[in-house]
Amino acid sequence: MAIGDKIMDNEIDLSALRAFHSVVRAGSFAAAARELNAPRSTVAKKVADLEANLGVRLIERTTRSMRITAEGEVLARRASRLLAEASDLRRVLTDAGQAPRGHLRIGMPDLFEQITMGELAASFRRKYPAITLETVITSNTGDLMQSDLDAVIAFGPLQDSTLMSRKLFTGTMSTVAAPDLPGLDNLRHPSDIVHMPLIDVPQHWVRQWVFHQGDVEETVRIEPALSFSSALAALAAAIDGAGIARIPTILANPELSAGRLVRVLPEWSGPSKSVYFIYPSALSVTMRLRYFLDELVAWMAREDERRAELKTPEIARLG
Repeated sequence: MAIGDKIMDNEIDLSALRAFHSVVRAGSFAAAARELNAPRSTVAKKVADLEANLGVRLIERTTRSMRITAEGEVLARRASRLLAEASDLRRVLTDAGQAPRGHLRIGMPDLFEQITMGELAASFRRKYPAITLETVITSNTGDLMQSDLDAVIAFGPLQDSTLMSRKLFTGTMSTVAAPDLPGLDNLRHPSDIVHMPLIDVPQHWVRQWVFHQGDVEETVRIEPALSFSSALAALAAAIDGAGIARIPTILANPELSAGRLVRVLPEWSGPSKSVYFIYPSALSVTMRLRYFLDELVAWMAREDERRAELKTPEIARLG
């Protein structure tokens, strides 16, 4: 039985969990005892009681050293979040009606942070000045379970059934170029782009672009003239006339509206991906996390209205 299942099947003494967490963080029983202002023997007994309760060894110890077991590593990654949730619950019960406070760590792709978080974070802080917010660049949902993040924003579909998620929006990719790029008028079919200079932001180093027209799908293998890890760099190169770029529509829309870019093969659409707000469980949704999610949803609604006015819709709302 996995350690997570054992946790679900057993009542956990929070003081024992706190003792274990302190030992792991401090690096020794003696240091943890000083941190907790408790006798070393008390800390050792609480950890032993926790091991007995879970039925697994968490720390291998000798008279001279200690080593965290694989099961202990799993619990240690969860312990800080569990203890924080317990602290939040106490705060909710004792500070009912007071303004939310505390710290949030949210993981997200770098482009989402660059496009969204400046305006969103400023708005969030104006409403909830007692909540501090930290964003962390992450690449997948696995980062959530291996760190002390409160939630992650990630591309789907969701693979881990133990996680909770809310679909935020569906983002699309656009094929764009500077309006004066030579050869654009000769493009009739996706396969024609192989004769043009291409600017790519490869996903998992796959050198191909997928196009859709109704039920028809065309996959074109490409040899890009320029490859970037950053979509912002690809955008700048396309505006400067370096070639045809495949970039997120949300990034291309302002430049399309301003006339600095045009759509290439506009009757063919690029691929789309759903974006999710992911958190460990319904029980882990603190009030400050709920307020952040509400602010994120409100920000997207404002962006929908803004794009509708510009007639360049990007987010397909999913309710």
